[in-house]
Amino acid sequence: MERTSRIDHAGVSLMKMTTRAAYAAMVLGLVGASASCGPAPPPPGPAPMPSSPEFITGNLEPMIVDWQPEQRGDLEVSMRDGLVVVGYDKQGFRLLRDCHVDGTYGFMGMTRRERVVRLESADDVRANLPLGGIGLAAKLGGELEKGATLDIAMVMIGKLRTTWRNVASEDLVGQCAGATHVVRGATVGAFAVDKGDRSRMRAVAEIFGAGAGGSVASSSMVRVVDGQLADCSSAAPDSPSAPRQCGALIRVELLPIAATKDMTAASAASRDPELADVCPVGLLMVEGKCTRLQASVASKDVECTYGNGRQCLDQCKAGNAKSCAKLSLMVVKGEGAPQSVEQGPPLAMMACKRGDAAGCTLLGSYLQHGVGAQKNLKDAAEAYAKGCDEGDAEGCQWVGTMLLIGLGVPRDTKLAAQALSKGCKGGAHGACSDLGLLALGGQGFDKDLPTAAGLFKRACEGDNGTGCSNLGYMLEFGAGTPKDIRASLQAYLKACKLDESSCAQLGAMFHVGKGVARDENKAVTLFRSACAKGDTVGCALIRGYIDPKQELDLERASGEMNVWRATCESGIARDCTGIGIIAVSVGRRDEGKQLLGKACALGDEWGCVMAKLTPRL
Repeated sequence: MERTSRIDHAGVSLMKMTTRAAYAAMVLGLVGASASCGPAPPPPGPAPMPSSPEFITGNLEPMIVDWQPEQRGDLEVSMRDGLVVVGYDKQGFRLLRDCHVDGTYGFMGMTRRERVVRLESADDVRANLPLGGIGLAAKLGGELEKGATLDIAMVMIGKLRTTWRNVASEDLVGQCAGATHVVRGATVGAFAVDKGDRSRMRAVAEIFGAGAGGSVASSSMVRVVDGQLADCSSAAPDSPSAPRQCGALIRVELLPIAATKDMTAASAASRDPELADVCPVGLLMVEGKCTRLQASVASKDVECTYGNGRQCLDQCKAGNAKSCAKLSLMVVKGEGAPQSVEQGPPLAMMACKRGDAAGCTLLGSYLQHGVGAQKNLKDAAEAYAKGCDEGDAEGCQWVGTMLLIGLGVPRDTKLAAQALSKGCKGGAHGACSDLGLLALGGQGFDKDLPTAAGLFKRACEGDNGTGCSNLGYMLEFGAGTPKDIRASLQAYLKACKLDESSCAQLGAMFHVGKGVARDENKAVTLFRSACAKGDTVGCALIRGYIDPKQELDLERASGEMNVWRATCESGIARDCTGIGIIAVSVGRRDEGKQLLGKACALGDEWGCVMAKLTPRL
């Protein structure tokens, strides 16, 4: 089976290392003068907003607190049956009940947060409440212009997420006319909506009705409450599910449906989804809402637009954590700001200290890979762990992987399983893939083949090449799922398209003629492609049976043999084939032949074919 390779979030060549002692000086140099971001253009002026009460589209994280209880109930039920598909355009926001995408949502807990969002204009209402915004704006009438507000108190304790990050029209199932977006996830907790006054700011508890004397704050016609504050207090970042009366859906996260599926672009994307812009063009995220700013304002409450260097610098200097995280990635990748790798880590650290989960995960990535800072695996693991606790699934994935292999921290498969489980439920497909390996081998929890197959499926749905390759194995051998050679071939094909290092398994199908016509030339081409991208088995096969001059990372080969030996002994036939090929390639022919014979006896046809070949090494 394959292991997930680490992602370099920065995606750039390493430059001069900088010690952590120099962080403060770099931060001062960056945030102390706007000129440090060079001649980045000023932020574009806001796009004109409609003056008529028409629908405002483009908010990718709209609130659904204005929905009727039955409507929220329909959404909850639909989320149990697959990924929810909606139509979101000038005609409104529509739940397409007869259309879905095959997939599931998982629950990821996070540090409990409270926030009051104030909608102060009709445009605010229509831009942030896609289903009933027009009606609410009309109901409040001219009151908003006279100083009234629509106050939304939110207590957020977790998220529902899918691993899907790239959905195309071909993925839709059912009656899908008018489909524009898939619900990628939702924020979970409790909320209260009430009419307020611009001159008076109320706390969350008061809006919920737990103010002085416990009296209800208001009995206005727009008042809605879902959930109980007392129940939310029992939530914790490691909670496996939401408390009974703190599981209301507050926001939905929308993913646009593409006309065609571009797997290459999807697999190459390295930016954490937590750093994506969610507001329509011309609007910025301010205190939890998409709104139009009358002028350029530097404030800790204003989140910048990714790629606008000057704007992100100003908002970071003003104290906005998310803007610091965005600016960190921008200067490392040279997107929207002059490239300066050394300035990435201090900005990420600043974002992390201010409570931004994605900033913590970015910092972990820099420290793990030595990008712009001295490599420090222990501190990297701590940064990932904090990102995980704050609700970033990618942070959970990477701290789980480090615990799994003992990188910078003591190896602990039980803790690794907990972190990877949280990351997988939060939508990190690599976490699902690694967790599937633990379920397959009974590490960290009891061996469970059906669970492993389901985890590999979730990873593959998220365009994780390793997950697709491992899913292909489960389908090929009927391990934890019904045997299906055609579906197995499709999984291997997708894995190879997503990541050429996963092409060896597809090569095996052509080598044997399993599900496809036997084609040795095609098989060798696929083995070479996998080797070129660092796949050990692909390189070992070329070295042992075709070209003895083929280079092979002997240290890595030895490590993978040690890992796969245990899974081979537990009955994973393809792992016996893999380490048998590796053994031959390093000159241990008798051991290799024995392992290939064992693979054949366990039912791996590829092992049978390889056992009959004469090594050239």
